[in-house]
Order: sequence, then structure tokens, then C-alpha cells
Amino acid sequence: MTIQIKLSLDLNANDIDALRTLVDHPEAVAAAAALHDPRLQARIIGVLAEIKSQLTEY
Repeated sequence: MTIQIKLSLDLNANDIDALRTLVDHPEAVAAAAALHDPRLQARIIGVLAEIKSQLTEY
């Protein structure tokens, strides 16, 4: 089952850079968040990839 989530974020340039850093380095984020859980790491990587695919260029 999937759930569609729509977010509306008001981000300044620094916040956008921080978000881009997260989505540009999903493996590092996943490793830091779920050090010993490869399944959770894979899910985190997938979620960040989905977020990245929805971001528009600024």
C-alpha cells in the first residue's frame, strides 16, 4: 500500500541547500540514521530518491 503525501515548504536558500545535500547523499543519510539496519537504510534511500525526483530546480 502506498500513501501520497504532498508537502508545502517555505525554505530559504540555505534550507534548500541543506535539503539538496540530504537528497544528493542518500546513502550517507541512511547509514547515519540506521547504522545496523540494511532494510531501513534501503527504505530511507528510496524515500530520499523519491523526494529528489519531485524537487524542481531553483
